[in-house]
Amino acid sequence: MADLLSKLRMLDAAPRRPAPAARGAQEGCYRSQATFPLPIFTDLRHLTPAVMESAFGFPFPSDLRPEDILFLDTETTGLAGGAGTVAFLVGMGYFTGRDFAVEQVLMRDYGQESELLRTVSSVAGRFSVLCTFNGRTFDAPLLASRFVMNRLPSRLPSVHADVLYPARRLWKLRIKSCRLANLEAQILGVPREHDLPGSEVPGRYFSFLKTGDESLLTDVLDHNREDVVSLGKLLAVLSEADFQPEMISDPIDLFSAGRAFERRGEDHTARRLYVLASAPRPITSLSALTAQKYAGEANARLYAMYRRAQDWENALAVLSCMLARRQKLAFAHVELAKYLEHRKRDYAEALRHVDAALALAPEAERAALTHRRERLIRKMR
Repeated sequence: MADLLSKLRMLDAAPRRPAPAARGAQEGCYRSQATFPLPIFTDLRHLTPAVMESAFGFPFPSDLRPEDILFLDTETTGLAGGAGTVAFLVGMGYFTGRDFAVEQVLMRDYGQESELLRTVSSVAGRFSVLCTFNGRTFDAPLLASRFVMNRLPSRLPSVHADVLYPARRLWKLRIKSCRLANLEAQILGVPREHDLPGSEVPGRYFSFLKTGDESLLTDVLDHNREDVVSLGKLLAVLSEADFQPEMISDPIDLFSAGRAFERRGEDHTARRLYVLASAPRPITSLSALTAQKYAGEANARLYAMYRRAQDWENALAVLSCMLARRQKLAFAHVELAKYLEHRKRDYAEALRHVDAALALAPEAERAALTHRRERLIRKMR
């Protein structure tokens, strides 16, 4: 036993070889910075607290400037999240007053995660608003968990503007898919060419960890940088659309904007947008045919707003317009029948509109119309 203790003491006293450093640890995280000219963004004057609150539905700092917003996007080791998912690349963009700068921080090895997080926190601490695309459900929770697991404080701004939600409200009816790449192509008019699909990003990073071939990450860095720049462009376009919604050119987008303003209780603006959306346009394509459908929907919502306000003069004018333009004819006939029956007691004219609606209505609505018709006949007797 004494011999064993002696040998252990000798081992403890012997000089120890330091543990091998993780590959790339001596180099530290890779960092890059690029700048982009302000003219590629729309007018930034509309990035004000009032416009941002209107677009996102919650208050922003009263002294907010474009330079106070941090645009952030992550590239991760997995797309499903979870405790094992790590953000290996973080792109951060911001307006400087002269240009739009994008800083990127990439960890060359898992051992550099603390350094990456400290860098992100240091940059983020200069801003009062965080802007992401779907970051409320992915990027922000992921980074928050990584800060906790690394026992590091996070200085990410608490005010979080996730562009995905107002983008859906304004454009989903027209373009269906509000993926970032689709918004870039159809809203910004800048489709990506030869872009690395997001699903391939984790695989590229794992291959880099195995081989050390940094060229594998060139496309990943480009992809991330373009995501950050697109975030800035989309926020600028959204703020302009919220500040001057009447300038929206597409009728389906006008309808979507009207619906958004109506939900906020801004009825005056909503009515103006519904009038613009309902204007007749020549049908020269399938998209124009879809726009005609939403023109009828716009008039139906406009009528409902006037009816709730008991403004029957304008409500009836809208219904007459719908009949003249052949928009939602069954709906217009039914609403006129209700008005004539209950407010004018003109049962014969109401019956005429019910019969017109019956000739147009789908099977699911015919029972209610038949019941209304029978009631009108009884009243006429």
